[in-house]
Amino acid sequence: MTQKRRGIHYKIIKAMAIQLLLISAVTLLGVYGAAKVVENVLIKQALEGEADFFWKNYEKNPDFNLPSTLNLTGYMSSSQPSDDVPDYLESLQPGYQRVDFNHRQPLVHISEQYGKRLYLVFEEGQVARLSFYFGIAPLAFVLLIIYLPAWIMYMLSRRAISPVVKLSRLMDSVEVSERADLKMDFSDIEKNADAEVMTLLQAFDQYAERVNEYVTREKNFTRYASHELRTPLAVLKGSISLLEKQQLNDSQLKVVSRMKPMVKEMEDLLEALFLLSRDQEPDISEEPVNVNAVVKQHFTSIERLFADKNIETSLHSNVQLKMRISERLLVICLNNIIFNAFNYTEQGTIEVFIGRSFIRVSDTGIGMDERSLQRIFEPFYRANREQEQVKGFGLGMAIVKRICDQMDWRISIDSQPGKGTQIQLTLKEHDK
Repeated sequence: MTQKRRGIHYKIIKAMAIQLLLISAVTLLGVYGAAKVVENVLIKQALEGEADFFWKNYEKNPDFNLPSTLNLTGYMSSSQPSDDVPDYLESLQPGYQRVDFNHRQPLVHISEQYGKRLYLVFEEGQVARLSFYFGIAPLAFVLLIIYLPAWIMYMLSRRAISPVVKLSRLMDSVEVSERADLKMDFSDIEKNADAEVMTLLQAFDQYAERVNEYVTREKNFTRYASHELRTPLAVLKGSISLLEKQQLNDSQLKVVSRMKPMVKEMEDLLEALFLLSRDQEPDISEEPVNVNAVVKQHFTSIERLFADKNIETSLHSNVQLKMRISERLLVICLNNIIFNAFNYTEQGTIEVFIGRSFIRVSDTGIGMDERSLQRIFEPFYRANREQEQVKGFGLGMAIVKRICDQMDWRISIDSQPGKGTQIQLTLKEHDK
């Protein structure tokens, strides 16, 4: 089963989403990196500078006031514990560090000089709020500015490819068959189509026109050829009828008896070609066709033509199969399949089995290799051309396949060189 591919819209959305995610990730990483730089570089240097400034003034004036601002608070203690210093600070070692205290994480710088210890506590809560207003808020605004053009570009891209998408959906809805006209109405697509899309539409129109011409030419040729060939067949059929009324010996009667079914086979073949070339549904019988009786009649007739071969035949069924189908087309399929079984079997067995909605023909003939199986339905292709005694033009199985496609029947072939071939024709009742 062919995997369904994603559309162009999906790829555009995916590309835009990846782009926006990368921009957002890079921006957030930049803000996070900037916050770390502020914390580990700028604030640390500021606290170290504040400590140096205090110690210089303390050396000159021991009563110099400790720092005390909205965000920075200073404490001092001697070697002995002091009530002025909070408990959570006394156990800390000199240096720069972050402390967890009372659901807060202040930055603390501790330095020692002159037998004293200076604690500088920096409360970054206010700074965090300022960072939000002057960092996160501008960041959100910048991302919004980035997202808005990206969305506009997506809408423009979607509008630009919409004719292509419409064309794809239109092509997907077209029923491709022998009776369908490939010419389509592109007026809705042409309204917003660009130059490239217009070129594509014009190329498709030209292609459809040429294909329609070829199909019409092929149908006319088949129709005319089948019609013209009916005249010599009618002459042959009349001549055989006259010969049957003459006084003929056994040898002559045998020749005439072999000519008559061959003329009938050619008539059926021409009828199939003529039927398939017409733009109309095949004739379906009003009453269900007795498939068992049809198979038995034609299998027996073909068996008589190959009476000189050492072949054992058998006809089996486990159901009385009756279906509303085209009897003529069924006969054409059966004749081609059964004739091939006899043609390519010199000795052995040929079995025909009628099951529920299918007919299976098995032989023990020369069989076919994989390459022949792949080409068996090609017109004018014949497997095992070295078999000079087998006559034909290689059209039989091509006609069978065409009939199966038209009637929604299914044909399957299983074959091995030297072991024989099995062909199963699965029928489908025609609904009127």
